[in-house]
This record gives sequence, structure tokens and C-alpha cells, in this order.
Amino acid sequence: MRARAAAAGLLLAAALALAPAPAHATAHATVPADADAAMSAFVAAFWDPAKKYFYTNSDHQIHAEHAHGPEGGLYTDFWWEAQLWELVMDAYQRTGSAAYRQLIDDVYAGFVAYYPTFANDFNDDLGWWALACARAYEITRDATYLNRSRALFDQIWAEQDATFGGGIWWRRSVHTQKNVATNAPAVITATKLYAATGDAAYLTRAQSLFAWIKANLQQSGHVYDHIEGSGTLVKWDFSYNFGTYISAAAALHDATGTASYLADARAAADWATTYLTNGGTMMHEGSDDAGGFKSLLFRSLNTLVTKHGQTRYLPFLQRNATQAWRHRRTGDGLAGPDWSAPAPATYLQSITAAAAVSALQLVQHDGNTGLQPEDGRYEAENALSSGIGAESTQPGFSGRGYLAGWNASGQSLTFHVNVPAAGAHELRFRYAAGAGDASRRIVVNGAQTDQPFPSTGGWDTWNTAVLNGVTLARGHNTIRVELGSGNYLNLDRLDVSAQLQAESGTLHGVGTESTNPGFTGTGYVAGWNADGQWVDLRPDVSRAGTYELTFRYAAAAGDAVRHVFVNGGGAVDALRFPATGSWGTWNTVTVPNVALKEGANTVSVIFNASKGSANWLNLDELTLRYVSGPP
Repeated sequence: MRARAAAAGLLLAAALALAPAPAHATAHATVPADADAAMSAFVAAFWDPAKKYFYTNSDHQIHAEHAHGPEGGLYTDFWWEAQLWELVMDAYQRTGSAAYRQLIDDVYAGFVAYYPTFANDFNDDLGWWALACARAYEITRDATYLNRSRALFDQIWAEQDATFGGGIWWRRSVHTQKNVATNAPAVITATKLYAATGDAAYLTRAQSLFAWIKANLQQSGHVYDHIEGSGTLVKWDFSYNFGTYISAAAALHDATGTASYLADARAAADWATTYLTNGGTMMHEGSDDAGGFKSLLFRSLNTLVTKHGQTRYLPFLQRNATQAWRHRRTGDGLAGPDWSAPAPATYLQSITAAAAVSALQLVQHDGNTGLQPEDGRYEAENALSSGIGAESTQPGFSGRGYLAGWNASGQSLTFHVNVPAAGAHELRFRYAAGAGDASRRIVVNGAQTDQPFPSTGGWDTWNTAVLNGVTLARGHNTIRVELGSGNYLNLDRLDVSAQLQAESGTLHGVGTESTNPGFTGTGYVAGWNADGQWVDLRPDVSRAGTYELTFRYAAAAGDAVRHVFVNGGGAVDALRFPATGSWGTWNTVTVPNVALKEGANTVSVIFNASKGSANWLNLDELTLRYVSGPP
């Protein structure tokens, strides 16, 4: 797979045209009609009924960056066509449509016409077809598919040996590496062949392969990529490695009932959904082969939900399917490689567009009719970088690492951020500046400002640079970080929170000041130490869910306490605001897991002695961060 370093067709097209592609991108992945529209749009853009084959690109032209496959790359190559065949099976299993049932056979026939012997030097390419054929047999009971799967598996298994303790080689002609992409799909295929034939040798091979992967290519759910050379472990993080590992473990749990396999699957699922996302949306991994990686992870997580009772992953899947669908482009209804951002206007690759379509075929629709806000935490190493490398050497970072080696013109980092409501936001950049003071230019939806990053004294010391009052649009926003006046900088994370100034709230018996330095906005609420005094802040959000509320304050007279009331109900009877030492020193206190409704909300901060309220308090602002959908 990885180059690393006629009448029936017309009938099918007519049947699929009954569910036309949408003319605009305002619908949501909430009803089956969205999945129908997505699949119809994909077939219209990529399927050639005459050749019974999918085009590589939506413009039906050959482009040099992926000129592989039949007719010079006009049509997709080995692994792409296997994944698109899996998509067709996704659509058939969701709909039971006779048109998609016919398409299962047509895709296979079209592929065999170009590759009658399935000749390929890469065992992972053969493996994707062995796996897809085994699935096609499960669906159709056509022995053609079973026989092909068995023959391909036998070819692949012949490349297994004891080097590195076991496993199957990636290539047949040269033995350079053993990877997850070859071995985990082989585990899944072997379990399917065991179920289809009853031959216990398949199960034994599946178990031995999985044991080798677990021992050599993962640690605590973190799935690596491959072993090469004299035993060097290459720790690349790709979502499809996690997906195939999860599916392999789940398949062995099905076959054996052994609970440890399900635990293995959950560990990898937890790691991937925690670290391979940005703002809760699956990260952009690139184009070409990488554009299709998310499909494998998505399918495996859906298997855990639907077949293994792991419903905790369902909200993640629903949110991502909807995010991808919302960002499809106008006109042809195709989604791009970055589910957090609008799809580009240029041609799209079929493997990339298929990932979102597959997600829509698989996931249970959640009825959400709003946009998909993200959780406000964006890891720099998961954002779109240009010319900046990633490291994980210095301790104290969050996520998988941080960006480093950043001090040259042309280097930049782009975050795609989706927020529930328009208005002022706080941007918090977590960084290290061990070479002295640094500066970066922050460009938000085209508007730029220079942001200082004061020296942290060392690369293992992290600090936060805050940019207040940044206007973001409802939905998608682009935040780009450029070099500015320079010096080296390691960037760990961006936190984005909606910002409500206390002095702009509805005040009851309290006043405002701007005397003490360090406040945000135009001032702060002060003169506050008696019953009957409170401030109402009114966040307006586009989606109901759980939010994190953070209050910025000063408490120079000692610890203060206030009652927090949200939408007429008590959120916290006695929220403690620890002493800050002076009125010019500001701190924050956070209330987690606060339920807000779609639309207008009221957050009241009240002095109520009967609830334990006490002492003077200056309140600067409230920031809120979306965490998850409603429970």
C-alpha cells in the first residue's frame, strides 16, 4: 500500500441518483437521509460504471502526487480500491439496497479485470484485499470471495518468520520492516476465515500474530508503526494502526470470549480518542494514503459500540461524523481531509472523501441539529504545521509532544477552531522559551496581532501567554501562528474559551472599577460583600451540553466565597475563591461539568450568607469551554 520514502452500471447510477447530493452544506449527520446523500455524492463523483472502478480524483484527472493504479493512476491503486470496496459494504449493510449489493460484485469484477492475479509486492496491499474479501463473503455468502481471501492470506502468511520474534514482513521482495498495517489486518482476516471454515489453524495464527503485535508494537494502548533494521522500533502515530489493532483485538474477543482482548481494544481506543484529536475532532493526517486512515479507526470504534457494548465511544463518533458532514463543500457534497475545516475547492482524492462517507454509513444518528463545537483544547503537534518539527524530549508537555525548532521565516502553525457562539474569546498559548524572549504573529480569520512570549528560563519550564478579547465567528475559525519578530519557541497547546466580561453583565448592587492593574476588558466588578449583591452573566451557546466555567478574580482580603446559580438552579452553593494576596494579583477558579442549554443561559454569581458567602471579591471575567454533548 504505502509508497513510503455498462447496463448494470447505468442502472446503479440511476438508482443512486434518487438520493441527490445536497446543494449546500447546512444539513447534519442526524438522519439516514444524510448518509444517503453522502454516499450518492461519492458515487456520482468517483464511480466509473463502464470500468466498474473508482477514480482516484474527483476531477477524473491524473495528478503526480498519487499517480498509482490502473491507466497511469486515473483509477485507484490496490489499497485505495479495497477501502472503497469496504465503503460500499458499509452502505449496503446500512441500507440493504439492491444497488449497493450489485456494487459489491461490480467493484470486485472491475478490480479483477485490471489485476487478475492480484500480483503485488506489498503484503499489506494483499492484506487489505484478503480482509475485504472475507467481509464480502460474510455479507454475500459467495464462495468466490472466501476462496480469494484464503488464497491471499496463504500468500501473506508465507512471509511470516521468527525475525524480531515473529510477525509478517511488509514487502515480499525485500525484508525491511514488519508493521501493524500488515499484521493487524491479517489477524482480523484469520479470525473471519476461522469463523467461515471452522479451521482452528486460522485462529491459532491470529492469536500468535496478535500476541506478537502486542508485545512488540504497542505499549499501554499506544500503537506504534513498525520495526526495522536490527530491531529499531519506529513510533509513528497513525490512526489506521490503532483502528486495525482495535479491530484485531475485538475479533479475537469474539472468537475466543477472552476478556483481555476487549481490554486491549479499549486501551488503544482510549489512547487514540485522547491523543489523535484536536478539540475532540479526529486530527488531519494528510492526503494521499493518510487521507483514508480515519476510516479504519472509525470503523473499529463503531464495532466496539455496536458489538461490544462500549457506548462511551458513541458521542465521539457522532460528533466527528457530524463535523465532517458539516464541513463538506458546496456543490458536490464531498468532505475534505480535515474534518475541522471546510473542504477545499480543488479536486479531492477518493480515499480522502470516502472517510467521511464511511463515518456517516456507520454511526448511529444522534438527532443533533446544531453545529459541532469543539472542546477548546488544541495540541500544537496535532495542528497543521508548515516547516516546524515535533518533539517530546522536554518533560511537562501535554498531549503527544510539542512543536520545536521554530525560528525561520515561512514556518507557521494553523489551528482550525470551531466554537458554539460568536463573540470575544480568550486564547491561551502554553509554551517554553528557553532561549530568551520570543514573539509570534497571531492571525485570526485574517486579523493579525503580535504576541510576546516572555522567556521561561529553560526548555523544561512551561508558561502561558494569553490573548484576550479575540473575536471569533460562530462555527469555524482559522488561527495561524507565524514567526513574528522571532527567537526560538516550543509551543505545546492552545486553549480557546468564550469570554464574558463581568463588568458587562447585569449588576445588582455592585459597582465596577478599573483601578487595579491586570484586568481584561474595560474593568471588573467590585464593592461586593453583602447579601442582595450579585452579577448575572449571559452566555449564549449553539449547542446544549456540558461546559467548564472559569472565573477570573482578585481576593486581597482573604479567601472569598460565592453562590453560583445557573439557569435558576444551584450549580455550587459555596464556591471558594482562594486569597490572591493583593488586588492587582489575579487568579482563576473553575467549575466543571456545568449543563448549559442551547441558546441563552444565565450564570449568576451571588453573595448569599445563608449559603456560606463571605468576604470581598473583585470579579474580572467568566470564560467557558465546551466539553461534551448533553448526558
